[in-house]
Amino acid sequence: MEYLKSLVNEHKAEVIRLRRHFHLHPEIGYEEHQTARYVAQYLRALGAEVTEGVGGVSVMGVLQGYSEGPCIALRADIDALSLTEETGLDFASQNPGVMHACGHDGHTAMLLTAARILSDTKDRWRGTIKLLFQSAEECAPHGGAKDMIEAGVLDNPQPALVYGLHLWPEIPLGHVGLKEGPLMSASDRLRIHVVGKGGHGAMPHQAVDAVLVASSIVTALQSIVSRQVDPMDAAVVTIGELKAGSRYNVIAEEAHLDGTVRTQNEELREIMPARITTLVEHTALSQGATAKVTYEKGYPTLHNDPWALSVARRAVVETLGQTGVVEVSRPSMGGEDFAFFAQQVPGAFLWLGCREQGTVGYPIHNPRYTFDEEALPHGVELLCRLAMLSLEELS
Repeated sequence: MEYLKSLVNEHKAEVIRLRRHFHLHPEIGYEEHQTARYVAQYLRALGAEVTEGVGGVSVMGVLQGYSEGPCIALRADIDALSLTEETGLDFASQNPGVMHACGHDGHTAMLLTAARILSDTKDRWRGTIKLLFQSAEECAPHGGAKDMIEAGVLDNPQPALVYGLHLWPEIPLGHVGLKEGPLMSASDRLRIHVVGKGGHGAMPHQAVDAVLVASSIVTALQSIVSRQVDPMDAAVVTIGELKAGSRYNVIAEEAHLDGTVRTQNEELREIMPARITTLVEHTALSQGATAKVTYEKGYPTLHNDPWALSVARRAVVETLGQTGVVEVSRPSMGGEDFAFFAQQVPGAFLWLGCREQGTVGYPIHNPRYTFDEEALPHGVELLCRLAMLSLEELS
């Protein structure tokens, strides 16, 4: 245990350097070409077997231990968000309108540094470690995980376990959130196209205002959660984008709404499309308009496997002590396409605390979001222990 901690401490400056490099050069999903090349070159320098362009832009590295044995996988996401950074950091984004506002720069840096340590300690573990650097996690409803799986990253050999980490500002530094079963929600995409009748802004009686109809739909959608969903079931319907009109004194003929539906109960998820479609079409019809609903299923609920989580719990305790474990009481309504990996292979997803004690900070997906870099060595050590303990348990 102390030997691994000393190695992680030796590489602390490296993981911070990597994080800042990726933060300086963020790229949005499906366009992370520079990031992917950097990752591939780094892995090759470690002696890993590297496959680029996996399912698009993703990268897979493979490390072999001192002899044949079981296989496990570790995953990090590499994409950024379409946001203009407002952190004021010395290493703020150099790409206008793109920012690592969800910690993926840290995830990539931690897994690369863990790969370096695991490569340097091949004489201490047997088996195969697959390193999955995944594109487009932020690109729901499809996401890059499905592309990697379809490209065969879970084949030849199939990992017995898969793990992922997410820097989580709601958890204090030096702690890790663990939860068996559902941890994050299903994330589906909702698009609505409203068609009314355009007209002069001063003569509304001659028109059908698509803006008013769209506004009524936004309000009415909230009644699904408040009045058509069991209060004991979690659900969210959010319209994040509404576009309509071209001029201040012209009644808009069309409106476009774009949003997300989150659920944790699969039975509820199955009936949401029909309920939403019925409500939207009838709301539009009642005002003389029409509306078309496009509902696309996205990321499933992320479930943590009990046995995979038991190994993770041991890794957390060895990394941060018993007090480092935070028992997560309820799932997040956020979505995460690591869920696709966990559907195929027993897996666990961990929330790595990155908020300094006594501070509030900004949430993920905020243009001012950043995290305490002291969390990075914790993540590196945790990834190494997840790999070594898993391979030991499986041998």
